Amino acid sequence: MVVLGIYDGTHDAGAAVVQDGVVVAASSEERYTRSKGQGGWPEHAIRECLTRVGAVDIVAYSGFVNPNPVLRGFRSAQKRFKLDDGWFYQEHPGAGARLAEWMQFESPFPHLRSESGAVRALTPALRRMLARHVRYAVATAPVELYDHHRCHAAAAAYTAPHIDTLVVIADGIGDGLALTVYRSSARGLERLAAMPYPHSYGLLYATLTGFLGFRPFRHEGKLTGLAALGDPAAVRVPFPFTGPRDARTFTEHFGAPLRPWLEGLRPYRREDVCAWLQKGLEDELGGLVAAWMARTGLGHVALAGGVFANVRLNQHIGALPGLSSLHIFPHMGDGGLAVGAALLAWATRTPGAGPTAIPHAFLGPSWDADAIGGALVRAGLPARRVQDLEEQVAARLARGQIVARFDGAMEFGPRALGNRSILAAATDRAMTDRLNVALSRSDFMPFAPVLLAEDADEWVLGLETVREAARYMTVTAQARPAFAAACPAAVHVDGSIRPQLADPVTTRSLARTVAAYRRLTGVPAIINTSFNLHEEPIVRTPEEAVATWRAARIDALAIGPYLVAV
Repeated sequence: MVVLGIYDGTHDAGAAVVQDGVVVAASSEERYTRSKGQGGWPEHAIRECLTRVGAVDIVAYSGFVNPNPVLRGFRSAQKRFKLDDGWFYQEHPGAGARLAEWMQFESPFPHLRSESGAVRALTPALRRMLARHVRYAVATAPVELYDHHRCHAAAAAYTAPHIDTLVVIADGIGDGLALTVYRSSARGLERLAAMPYPHSYGLLYATLTGFLGFRPFRHEGKLTGLAALGDPAAVRVPFPFTGPRDARTFTEHFGAPLRPWLEGLRPYRREDVCAWLQKGLEDELGGLVAAWMARTGLGHVALAGGVFANVRLNQHIGALPGLSSLHIFPHMGDGGLAVGAALLAWATRTPGAGPTAIPHAFLGPSWDADAIGGALVRAGLPARRVQDLEEQVAARLARGQIVARFDGAMEFGPRALGNRSILAAATDRAMTDRLNVALSRSDFMPFAPVLLAEDADEWVLGLETVREAARYMTVTAQARPAFAAACPAAVHVDGSIRPQLADPVTTRSLARTVAAYRRLTGVPAIINTSFNLHEEPIVRTPEEAVATWRAARIDALAIGPYLVAV
């Protein structure tokens, strides 16, 4: 059975193909349009995914009322659109921003849920419309629609290593819901609890992102980085959630009514506000997960939804007493919904379907050596093959050079995991400044280290329950003193790191590079950051790799089997 999954929302649109329960391809539209967070109809991602399979048996869409059915109706003529999210916090919004704010927060629309009578009545017409949109690619395959949160849950549950799992989903809003709890078992996904809009941790986080001068749904990670520099106790504003753990309620109101409450945070330093927000989020969701673990007796936990892009939150949950393992779907935000929709369509037609796991995240397109060599020649660069490429890269890193790496299939998700990466030594804090200048990034954001999975426990504390998550850079951990001394450029001010564990099976070239670097220097890790300039998507093609390498003026480019140096 071949299922094409599609998410065509207002941001992070994408597509995926699942064949007999295995994810064989997945891509985000932003990598093709080169517009960060691209929303709308994911035409390029669909076409790329369909190159991996023959006929499609089912087309599965995520979302009944997210994205807005009216926006979907314009897709035949409008291939691309962007959400202007500046209205998330404006002191004096104009009429257009005020209308958008009302539609998003105060109209009946955000309260609509998949199971409501209005949505059920709309669904047949929506299914026919979506079938017309995708007809050019998949002929007559039937079209199914699935609830936003259930798609998140399927992505987490059916790629987790254990069949009996507690699944928690938290995001801004999806089909009227902001948080859901599921039990995953051989009987499928059973929803245990749901928090409807407006009781949303994700929208609170996004609103505060805008309030602090950053871009909502894009720069939430900056708040996580700033939190380590602040004091949560300095903020004397109560965290705005109350009630029992299985029915928490947001005590304020989004939209215009939220502005006076936000102004109460104005006197405080942004670092302290971020620390207050981070602690509140950890207390809230850590307490919720702990309560549901106790209620269900489940020790294996899987997470998805944009809130769980917060790696410090994930570390807090991973350390909860009684937790056996933590799985975080690698593309936890809305970009992962296409995978969830496809897996859900497969699971509903496969009685007793259990997790198939996800062996790696390298699910995008790749280029062979001839194609890469041709791109180098067209760029006027020497296509020089080297037999010991990883050893040569390691030697350059040991000399303090920065090396861009393009290899194999593109990663799916927000993290570069070695195939579209920029590598550097972590031994000198000055490297952080060099990388920030080259890539035009914020100076308070930490860089992540990659080290070998086989000896990671020698250098990092607390990996026991989060080892699988650390393969995908979706969790932080505390560095041991020896690691902090050896790799200060990869350690944040609070002693935390966001590690990637490399292994010779799923990340062969990266693991060989780290091993060669360790043999040369005795240092256990190198910096791995994404191959892109600030506010650009990660590179996809060899041509984009060359252009970004040149723009950033990086010392060397290791691209496929070729090595190019300045």
